[in-house]
Amino acid sequence: MFVADFLRELFGNIARYADPTQRYVVLVSAAQDHVTIDVTDRPRQGGTTLEGRHSGLAYYRERVLHAHGDWDVREKRGQWVLHASVPVDNAG
Repeated sequence: MFVADFLRELFGNIARYADPTQRYVVLVSAAQDHVTIDVTDRPRQGGTTLEGRHSGLAYYRERVLHAHGDWDVREKRGQWVLHASVPVDNAG
């Protein structure tokens, strides 16, 4: 459920903040012990900075890091890039 909610947040952010004339990429891969999510988009011209964008992702960042996952967000060559690796509990 967490991953589905996280993806919903990411697609909502793409709709709000990404340049609609540019392409975006969302990659999701699943392994036995983790799910990896990579997102790349180009922010709208005149939009907010990296620091001011996607503040709704703070909840997901904290959950991923608390579970000892990986989280990296940056701007690279004018694109917004997120990489997250979310541990999956297979105990139950």
